[in-house]
Amino acid sequence: MRILHICQRDDPNTGGSLRVAEALVREQRRTGHDAWILFLYGAAGELFAEFASNARCLRLHSSRQALQGVVALRREVLSISPELIHTHDGIHWPRLTYLCRSVPVVTHAHTPPGTISSFKDRVGWLLNKMTTDRLIGISRHTIETWLEAGYPPENIPLIPNGVDFDRFKVFDASAKAWLRGQLGLPVDKRIVVWVGRLHRETKGTDRIEKMAAALPVDTTLVVVGDGPEYSGMYERNRESIGDGRLIFAGSMPDPEKYYRASDAFLFTSYYEAFGLVILEAVASGLPVLAFPVTGGGGGAELLKEFEATMLGDDVSPELIAESLVAAFAKSADAERLRRQAKQRYTWPLISERVVKVYEEVLAEWRACR
Repeated sequence: MRILHICQRDDPNTGGSLRVAEALVREQRRTGHDAWILFLYGAAGELFAEFASNARCLRLHSSRQALQGVVALRREVLSISPELIHTHDGIHWPRLTYLCRSVPVVTHAHTPPGTISSFKDRVGWLLNKMTTDRLIGISRHTIETWLEAGYPPENIPLIPNGVDFDRFKVFDASAKAWLRGQLGLPVDKRIVVWVGRLHRETKGTDRIEKMAAALPVDTTLVVVGDGPEYSGMYERNRESIGDGRLIFAGSMPDPEKYYRASDAFLFTSYYEAFGLVILEAVASGLPVLAFPVTGGGGGAELLKEFEATMLGDDVSPELIAESLVAAFAKSADAERLRRQAKQRYTWPLISERVVKVYEEVLAEWRACR
């Protein structure tokens, strides 16, 4: 089967949608499918070397080039000639290309549909509905939001995201110490890692700052990622950076190194559609320390499933110290939780379920023609 996956851009800061598309392309190629990946924005990146001739990029700069993008996307679709398109981009203008499609379209619902309050949002929603044969929901919460917006329930299968257990794995103490030396991290402190896009409203970057300010002297918080809050956070937290409680590692295409070098994982999101970083932490053998997901999302489900130590927003040095002790005490359960995750969230299992959706959609499509 020839499948074309379409993503917004080849950039680690794109978030979970890029990682999901990457993983599905790898797994589908491994199992004999002719899987392709196409990026709408940016320039050719590291992924292109891995996927060689099966990767393309329109090299657009912004949605202001939508008309040019529609023409270029249609040209690439005709050139690749897929049997099915799987979109991960969440952008409205590519839907204009799919209106005249000759193959079915599967959409990955990485985020809720939004409020659909403006004319632009309503048009986008209508285009999405008209050009999607199946909409894969990554959590019960995500599916509920699409149902509330009027999407037909029979066309929304629930398929969670997965994690690569070979890429995200556990290091013993000696290997962890060596890796810390390679990454320039302290070898004589406990390390808590945070991974994601630095965006206050969704990722709760204000909680990162509260946490760093309240950490005991024997603990360092390492922040892996970039985003709109980066420069402001760096300036505001010079004291915590100076005394070694906070390290900004920046954007990383291979964050697994930082998981392996750490002792625990911090989750701060107010909203998280799924919470892929939670799975990555569990696969890396890390206990999870988390603030409540007050805005909803599938992240709350994963925190409960993997027995996270929960914090409140009224953090204090005393409460942080107690919570850290409780989280580190759960390290003994790390292997059990990792096995538990491996039963449900491996990419071979997830990809198999996605391919079954492809087969169902293709069968329906062919029967109607």
